[in-house]
Amino acid sequence: MMTNDSHALRLAGLRLRTLVSKQISKLDAAAELARDHGSEFDVAEFGSSVGISRGSHAWVILTSRHEFGLGPAMIWALRNGATSLNIFTEHNAGDLARRADFFNFKIDIYEIASDLAVSPVLALPSAVLMKEISAADESFADFIRSSGAEITREHGVLAGEVCGLEVCRVVHDDTDTAVVESRLEIGVGTHDRETFQLLHGRTATIESLRKVVDEVASKRIVGANPHPLNQLGRERLLRHLICASPHLVDADSLQTVAPPMPRANLKDQVPCCAVGISRNGQSLVAIFSIGIDPDVISFGADARQAIDAKAELIFVSPQRDIVPAIAQLAELLFIPARFVGCNLLDAPTRGRD
Repeated sequence: MMTNDSHALRLAGLRLRTLVSKQISKLDAAAELARDHGSEFDVAEFGSSVGISRGSHAWVILTSRHEFGLGPAMIWALRNGATSLNIFTEHNAGDLARRADFFNFKIDIYEIASDLAVSPVLALPSAVLMKEISAADESFADFIRSSGAEITREHGVLAGEVCGLEVCRVVHDDTDTAVVESRLEIGVGTHDRETFQLLHGRTATIESLRKVVDEVASKRIVGANPHPLNQLGRERLLRHLICASPHLVDADSLQTVAPPMPRANLKDQVPCCAVGISRNGQSLVAIFSIGIDPDVISFGADARQAIDAKAELIFVSPQRDIVPAIAQLAELLFIPARFVGCNLLDAPTRGRD
């Protein structure tokens, strides 16, 4: 039985054939391509995208997760020997164009209209790194600190983290008045915060928050037995550990900083960022990730541009996640970056109590 995903990819393949047919006729090498490869286009499916490769040219259409489509498309194009890449997308075209500009590789981004008309897209400016946090929200900072949680400020949201896991955040009540009311909610994620309110009420107390902080801290330590509380946000746990011991990545200091775009969901595995000073005195932007992430290089280049365009860029992840295909993308950056393998989270688990 055909799944919805495979059906969507088949439809995308038909759309891509149409788009490529229009574009290939404009290429100077169109006659040569037709003679060498024939008139039919073989469509390849990879991830949430489909692609067509002809000689040194590659075309890709994104079907979902558009904001993360650049890295996989580049890897596929390079594997097929392409030296130029055309990406068609219905969403996030400007952001993709901005990230594509960081690479020494010919990439053109096109936005698709409903009638299959396409238009080239110019790069959007770097995302605003930090929206201002209101005085009302900021008033909860001391309360959060006194519980033992660390303060994070990302895209206008004040929250508290324990070893990289969010345990509380300041939210705004929807009211009919012009006055916006700020309130602190306790919990790991939206559903947990809602459950906590049902059990303990809408007013956060320092005793309740401290209990949550202690519980989370006991689970998010190196060598702890697997538990839902230490399987979420592992890249942020890695960042927490490295910021406490920056010498492990040849840095004198590191501190957390907001990513170029906000996380859509706490459960999403998204790279996170830190900023600091390397041992040679140079400014440094560090990107932390867990797992093989084809788009981590473009994410990191975008983060460096937003945080400190002249900083050295490093990628910190377990050694097993540094694979040749992703390393090749790093080599294509106009401004070089380096990898640091760190296996802190792979320490043997403790015996059960």
